[in-house]
Amino acid sequence: MKIATITPMTYTKGELNYFQFIRGSVGADCHQGPSFYEFKDGKVLLSWGAYDIQECSGDTASLYCTTTDMGITWTDPQIINFLSGVPEREIIQLKNSNDALSFGVVTRHNLVVDIKTKKVTSSSNYFKASTRAYLRRSNDGGNTFGLPEDIPYQLISGGKELKNVGFYAGIDNSLQLKSGRIMVAYTFMDPERIGKANDWQAQHYTGACILSDDGGKTWRRSQEIVSNTQRGVMEIQMVETTPDNILAIFRSKSGYVRQTISKDGGQTWSESVDSPLAAPESMTRMIKLKSGNILLTRNNACSKTQHPRYPIVATISKDGGKTWSKDKIIATEIGSNQLSNHSMIQLDDGRILHAISHYRSVFPVTSDLDMAIYDEDWVLKE
Repeated sequence: MKIATITPMTYTKGELNYFQFIRGSVGADCHQGPSFYEFKDGKVLLSWGAYDIQECSGDTASLYCTTTDMGITWTDPQIINFLSGVPEREIIQLKNSNDALSFGVVTRHNLVVDIKTKKVTSSSNYFKASTRAYLRRSNDGGNTFGLPEDIPYQLISGGKELKNVGFYAGIDNSLQLKSGRIMVAYTFMDPERIGKANDWQAQHYTGACILSDDGGKTWRRSQEIVSNTQRGVMEIQMVETTPDNILAIFRSKSGYVRQTISKDGGQTWSESVDSPLAAPESMTRMIKLKSGNILLTRNNACSKTQHPRYPIVATISKDGGKTWSKDKIIATEIGSNQLSNHSMIQLDDGRILHAISHYRSVFPVTSDLDMAIYDEDWVLKE
């Protein structure tokens, strides 16, 4: 099935290279939520969600394409699967092994859609949405995976249950520590912290990791990650700064990126606080670079709302997240347009592939998937 042909890209060391990867309305009206995975042979997979109506509408297909020349040329997008729900996924290649683990969630929302006009007539009530968490295993480096194994939601939520639906959650990040421990971060609607009203303002999310010290055979739950900000903890990202010391950051409504620290390999967490990095309520992404420094990308407007989600910037920390370099603008927008829901990976030669959802607030609404290619030298260049 040919959905589109991706135009070849370029990479110039020390420079920003920015491209439209796939245009909204090609194959689907909206493309968003990219995620990278690198195979042991250097092949890189990019997967994302594609839909026509709304991100919670259940018409989402998971698309993917691959590159074998470090992001210059890509295969035509293909469909991974089509699920009755909204899928999210994290894939991790285990160290010193040919095993890989794929963690996913699928959420069934209850919004109402007018099929003729393709418009949402009643938005999803997250208090009545239901999430299934699962794990799939691979013994060939992620080329093929076995059937999904359910992860009991009680393991993630600590036994807490939402009335009538049980569990509503998102999968955020996965990480394997130098010790071999596997960490997978989730955020879930916490029935002990939600407000009395049954609307979005009453939502409150708590974070928790599931941990494994035996390659994913058995799992236990970490201490919760909490925040006293409205809506709580959303979209956790983690890096291991030094052995067993974890910096975790997350989206909040405080006007800043929030952060917490673990000194025992993710078992317990410090009280969360605002970092020095301004941000709206929008996705932040963070990875550890081959240099040992940390790269963080985000929208950098100080706002307690979800707007504006531009510009999107990069910043680097050389001291484990204590201080950060000057923001470097990757791209910007105007009005109600957005640059958000992004993901990045660093390849062996130091180049960084950064896929960005580019939402265009026009009629009909579309969301492109853009690609930025740059490196640490460019981010730090004055």
